[in-house]
Amino acid sequence: MTRASETMHDLAGAYALHALPEIEARQFEAHLAECGTCAREMRGLRATAARLGTAAARTAPLQLRDRVLTEISRTPQVRPWAAGIRRRGGRVFPPRLLALAAAACLLVAVALGVVTVRTQDRLDRVEARQRQVESVLTAPDARTVTAAVRTGGRGTVVVSRRENRAVVIMTGLPAAPPSRTYELWLLGAGAPRPAGLTDTGSGPIVVDGIGAAAGIGITVEPEGGSPEPTTDPVFAAALPA
Repeated sequence: MTRASETMHDLAGAYALHALPEIEARQFEAHLAECGTCAREMRGLRATAARLGTAAARTAPLQLRDRVLTEISRTPQVRPWAAGIRRRGGRVFPPRLLALAAAACLLVAVALGVVTVRTQDRLDRVEARQRQVESVLTAPDARTVTAAVRTGGRGTVVVSRRENRAVVIMTGLPAAPPSRTYELWLLGAGAPRPAGLTDTGSGPIVVDGIGAAAGIGITVEPEGGSPEPTTDPVFAAALPA
């Protein structure tokens, strides 16, 4: 490896995090197309960056529940009062009031259970997306292309024809205006195909079913998206074959 190649190799980490100036990014991309060592390292760096970007909290281990129940069984329980509970100072809470309090606690527990289920569903979706991102970034045929965003910033697209997917990573893309959204499009023969929506453009965006698409673009559309583009693209890039 030449000294120039070693210098380019040192830029791999910064490139994976989109931290290189535009000139150095283009120089590294030219080097990446010819250097198998850097290409292999980039696949690993991209996978790591994707895991950090889509990290999700893990479910508590099942053993934790058993330990909690064991501790509960060891803890002395206060015997209930048949006629109510006397508070310090002599006040007595009647059984009816205690029943209402218990019912309220039950409602809270049910609500928390619903929230827990919804949270777990969200974590499952995040982890599924993470696996999709990793499948593209670590694919042997993964190819990368970058292009400028018209409103500022840059976009990187990693394509795997074998996985039939692309991952879009935007840097410096502002949040969509109120009541508007960013819509992705697959470009090629015929009309542009809708490929997903995003409000912020942050985080990896997975585009499924790229097929033989020759390009990808992003436009600003009304909330909920449009069947066809209604504005000029803020980002467009040709997809590697």
